[in-house]
Parts: sequence; C-alpha cells; structure tokens
Amino acid sequence: MLLIRHQLCCLLLLCVVAFSFSHVVSAQANSGAVILQYHHINTRTPAVTSVSPANFQMHMEYLRDNNFQILPLELVIQTLQSGDVLPEKTAVITFDDGYRSVYEVAFPLLKSYGWPFTVFIASGLVSSNAALYSSWDQLREMGNAGATIANHTVSHLYMLDLLEGEDESAWLQRLEFEIEAAAEEIYRQTGQRHKLFGYPYGEYNIPIQELVSRLGYVGLAQHSGPINASSDFTALPRFPFSGVYASMNSYTIKVNSMAFNVSLQSPLTPITSEQSPVAVLDFDDDYNFDALSCFNNDTPMVITKEDVEGNLFRVTTEIKNLTRRFRYNCTAPGSPGRYFWYSIPWINPEVAE
Repeated sequence: MLLIRHQLCCLLLLCVVAFSFSHVVSAQANSGAVILQYHHINTRTPAVTSVSPANFQMHMEYLRDNNFQILPLELVIQTLQSGDVLPEKTAVITFDDGYRSVYEVAFPLLKSYGWPFTVFIASGLVSSNAALYSSWDQLREMGNAGATIANHTVSHLYMLDLLEGEDESAWLQRLEFEIEAAAEEIYRQTGQRHKLFGYPYGEYNIPIQELVSRLGYVGLAQHSGPINASSDFTALPRFPFSGVYASMNSYTIKVNSMAFNVSLQSPLTPITSEQSPVAVLDFDDDYNFDALSCFNNDTPMVITKEDVEGNLFRVTTEIKNLTRRFRYNCTAPGSPGRYFWYSIPWINPEVAE
C-alpha cells in the first residue's frame, strides 16, 4: 500500500512538472538533471568511496539554498523520456551499496528536508556485515519514508569478468540471474520493484547493455555528467562525489552543469585495451566550440574538427592511462556561470583491480 501511494505521488508530481514547464518549449532542448552518486558518508572508510558527514551536509545545504528541485530518479527519467521539461535546476540523489552510514547519517538529513533518494543495493550483501551495510529493516524504513530501493545485483560482481571455462551464453545467463534474483529479493523484503539498475563499479559493455535493456531496465553508470533526453538510458552518467572529488569548488560546477546534445561516434563501446584511445563526438547543436575543452586526468586534450560544415570533433591524448577505469571529460560554456558537460568512460578489463 505504501509503495502504491508512493507511485501515485510520483505520477501526480510528474503531471505537475509537465503542466508547469511544458510551456517553455525553447527550454526543452536543454531540459535535464544531474544525478549525484555517493557511497560511504563516513570519515573512517576508504577515501576513494567516501565523503565526510560535514561535506555531505554542505552539499545538501547548497542544493537547498540554491533552489534545486530534488526529484525521484524514476520521475526524472520518465519526464525526459516522455519529452516533457524538468525544472531548470533538477537534481537526483543516489547511493550505491546501501552502506550503514547512508541510514545513520544521510537519511536523517534527507528526511528532514523531505527529499527523495535512491539506494542501489547488492541484495546478497545486506545481511553479510551488520557493521558495514544497512539491514533490511533499515532499508524498509528508508523505503517507507520515500526512498527508492533499487537493483545493484546480488553479489556486486565484476560483470565483465567471465568465469574459467564460461562461454558468452553462460556468462549472460549468470548476469541475468544476478539481476533478476536481486530484484525478487528486494521486492520480497521491501515491496518495491523498480526497473533501475546500477552497474557495479560502473562497468558495462554492449552485451550487458543489451541484457539490461531486454530486461526492461534503465542502466545507471558512474562516469560524470548531467543527463537529458538525448542521453543513453542504458548507461546514464552520474557525478561521483568522494575523496578529492567531494570538494565544494568542483561540486558547485558539477551540480550546475548542463547536458550536451551529442552522440559518441567512436567508440561504440567503453571497452578498450588502449592506454590512450581516440574518441569522436558528433554535436547535434551549436555550442561555443571555440571554448570547447576536453580533459584526461585534468590534462587538456587535443581537439580536432573533423568536418567543415558539421560539428564532428576528434579528441586525443598522449597520456597513458594505466588504471582499469578512466574517463575523458568535455566541457563548454553555457548560460552565465554554467557549463555543458559530457563524459566518455573507458574500461580496460585487462587491468586487474
């Protein structure tokens, strides 16, 4: 019953959003949102996946004080896919893995603001370590207060890795089981069933995207960037905030960013064995291309215009990326104080973690 009421509220809110903003036809092309991603809200956990409670509170206070509309993830996706327009400053708050600090630190603050949020959980890990993960009781409590409890597989596996002797068919069957078994356990424990899937470690390839799409899910990745109607709904970007990426200086730029209307001509997959892969971007609109910048590990990249009349650009770098996961970030000035942002994720499965 609580879930039904929650869904009806979301549908009502969707109607309000559509009615209030549908008259802004010219804004439709730039209608979008930023999805914030957190893991631990803790100072005693690994910095690479953690933000301190003090910094998290500053993040939330900034959203509140600057009139951001915090909407449910499903509502934002439905609005964009239906062609309706979102409020100018729309943000979505998500957490991966369902750590205990989300319940103990983030939940009370978000509840006091009346803000919705999404927790992607690996169902098999919920009861595995009471000191680390939220319990099912705690997840139900957050769900009853308006949180979305979403799918992050059963075991939080590396989805790209095949087991020894496993062929592609068996591998995909195993991944399907991980997704569907998690969905059934989440439904059994919380009464929630959502077609939202967070890729563990943000890793995916074309067969995984096709599987997620066939199962009816929207895929959420972990590379930076805002979203709009032209985004890839099998791998939507989110801004990860942790460690050095949790500072207020970069935070304010990211949450105010806008999505390019752009398609990635090359590569067709984020999987690479190269340390300095080349990307080709095709922009659907005119932007301030004289100020277009792309970065690899904060180092400017070389941008070459590929055609005379179109908006096709090649981006290259001499940096040797030695990690399993890395990304290129491209930006251009937008409205005053805001930037367009697009991220190109790369995954090299040959690099072990």
